[in-house]
Amino acid sequence: MAKCDLCELKEYTPWYASFTLPFKFTLLDCDSCDTPMAVLGEHRKAPTDEERAFMIEALSLIARKKYGDGEFIIDDVMRQIPDHCHIHVRPKRWRG
Repeated sequence: MAKCDLCELKEYTPWYASFTLPFKFTLLDCDSCDTPMAVLGEHRKAPTDEERAFMIEALSLIARKKYGDGEFIIDDVMRQIPDHCHIHVRPKRWRG
């Protein structure tokens, strides 16, 4: 497998939290777009429905604080790294 930047996360952007339970994932700012994102701690493209819901709920806590209630969107399109699950939260008026 080729090197995956999301498998080898470096702490050069703000990190909000890193979890091992109920599964491994990290909440941090994306180094490409400077918005919060959740990164699955295992290299795979798709999370389970439960993992996805849990990551979105955790990410939404950060989004409400950063952007305000109802002022953000969940963006799960994996543009630059399409084979490692990650989900962004963006301001409502984001254009990408």
